[in-house]
Amino acid sequence: MLSDSAGLYFSRFGAWSRSHEPKGGVPDGEYREGLQLLVECVDSGEINSLDSQNSPVAREILAIHGDRRFEMNSNWIGSPQGWICPCCKRTKVQISRVGKKGQILAKSVVHHDHMEDVLEEAFNAAFVDAGTTIEQVDGRKLIDNMSNAFGAYEAVLVCEDCNNADTNAKKVLAIPREFSFSICQIREFIAPQNHQPHLIDESKAQAAWEAAKAAFVLRMRIIRAVAKAAATDAHWFEPHPKKFDPIPVYGYGNQVHAAISKWFPSDVVADALGMQTRVSKPNVSRWRDGTVKKARALPSNYLALLKSVEYKATNWDLFPDDWCCPICRRSKTQVVYVGDKGEIRFNVPATGKAWRDTPRICSPCFKVLIALKTEVKEHVGDFQDSYSFVSPNELAAIIHPRPHADHRVLPAEAKSLLDRIVERYSPVR
Repeated sequence: MLSDSAGLYFSRFGAWSRSHEPKGGVPDGEYREGLQLLVECVDSGEINSLDSQNSPVAREILAIHGDRRFEMNSNWIGSPQGWICPCCKRTKVQISRVGKKGQILAKSVVHHDHMEDVLEEAFNAAFVDAGTTIEQVDGRKLIDNMSNAFGAYEAVLVCEDCNNADTNAKKVLAIPREFSFSICQIREFIAPQNHQPHLIDESKAQAAWEAAKAAFVLRMRIIRAVAKAAATDAHWFEPHPKKFDPIPVYGYGNQVHAAISKWFPSDVVADALGMQTRVSKPNVSRWRDGTVKKARALPSNYLALLKSVEYKATNWDLFPDDWCCPICRRSKTQVVYVGDKGEIRFNVPATGKAWRDTPRICSPCFKVLIALKTEVKEHVGDFQDSYSFVSPNELAAIIHPRPHADHRVLPAEAKSLLDRIVERYSPVR
């Protein structure tokens, strides 16, 4: 069997890619031709570094479970057809199983230690508690650089059942949320079976936790000390480039797929090969039910904490002090909010050509805009990546702005606007 890279090179798509060169915007016809050829090559097995709902592996799975719909995720599609879970040692065929809705589940997950999140959360908490008033850019870079050093294991692709076993074992044993079992530890307390979720041996999981507990407690103590040093200008760090350890999934920087990535982004490839078959679809109307999270108060030193992250400092300085969001009319300071890990956020996304007179809006306004567009597409089908379907004034009329938080969407007004937009599109669809 050819290697993944050789299979791609000698495939019909490989030959097509070498004879064509994308230039800025790829012509629609040429783009569709290449995408269709890529799908055909994956479906036939010519390219085995990607997977699909019609690949040789998928056909083998269908022969076992019957003619059912697949529910694949992008990691499954973006990984080789011959991939084997390094934790439970099952093949893709053995991992596949029937879900609660009668669909075939085909999912893999990037399993990682959560020390990066823990370290960032500790840094943000220490920054606020210490009352630091000067941005700590190098201290924040220390946090980014050291997150891998505190991890108990490197990020690794596993089947969803193995990842769920980690979550379920921690829940049953009331283990701290910051801890994650490694794949070797998970392997100790599961008994893998084909086409079945893993059962957990609680006594073995408890033993694995007890063996890891002392090191975890030590890591947490060191993390808090490092976070305090980084947040209070007592750190020792001089920045240098951070290493990147790619995960072998399309979209994670794998050079095997360079001939594909120059043409198609990962979401386009995933949809073409099988993501559109997912059975469990999100509730696209939830955004307009009027429920919102409670706003978190800004710490007095929020600006120094925000400016400790270089790209956030640059983004903040792009806007004058008297800037306000043209949709919700909130001030620059009111647009700032506290994230789930205690980080300070200030996001002002671009809207594109369709809103030429309103080129930038705050993140909560943009979130409502995207949610509205997603639901509109459910009714009228796909359309160009444009926001011309709604005007800034129409968007402003369905939101109730709140300082330092997401907007509360006005349910009746949002439903009325949705109906009007769908009616505008329907006659031409």
